[in-house]
Amino acid sequence: MRDFFKGALKFLGVVAALLGVVVAVLYFFFVRVVEVGHNAMAPTVLVGDRVVVWRGTDFQLGDILLCPHPSEPGRFVMGRFVGRPGQRVRLQEGQLSINGDTPDVDLHPPITFNDVETGRQVQMVWGVETILGHDHTFFYRPRPLPNYREREVEGGLFVLSDNRSYNGEDSRDFGPVHQEECIGSVFMRLTAAESPPEIPHGNLDLIE
Repeated sequence: MRDFFKGALKFLGVVAALLGVVVAVLYFFFVRVVEVGHNAMAPTVLVGDRVVVWRGTDFQLGDILLCPHPSEPGRFVMGRFVGRPGQRVRLQEGQLSINGDTPDVDLHPPITFNDVETGRQVQMVWGVETILGHDHTFFYRPRPLPNYREREVEGGLFVLSDNRSYNGEDSRDFGPVHQEECIGSVFMRLTAAESPPEIPHGNLDLIE
């Protein structure tokens, strides 16, 4: 019996070591873990969430990208990819259109969002939007409604905040991001910050 337990412990030690090697390889070559520093992508991800980014530059419309800021070296931006070069992007009273087509949207009653970044509670209109068959949440303040006149995307990828009333953290402010410089796309929430009860977040959630 004693030899059995010794053998079992040795086996578990080998398995743990192998798992450690796999995790290290994934971390250094395939994924990156980042902590979200603001609520520009709320309600999908919130300040304090730790998310996993899959490295690479093969993106689809609707992916959440992590990219270097186009004009501020050393700073990164996170936004939803909604426009390629040559496509036209517009935001009319909070509703997105791409090349004149509006994605399917299921709007819900407003919620009270406890914005820990500003320390205020704000009323937000929220809904579920579908881009290329993938659903994601978004929201915006009812006053003033966010607008962005239709423009053709030039020189990169257009990324938009899911919190469409948040200023300064998407292509409406700094222009398109450079695809070849992007780190990758967000696909999982590793650990979750506090979230609204209407839009619950959990650890190890897959993110769209």
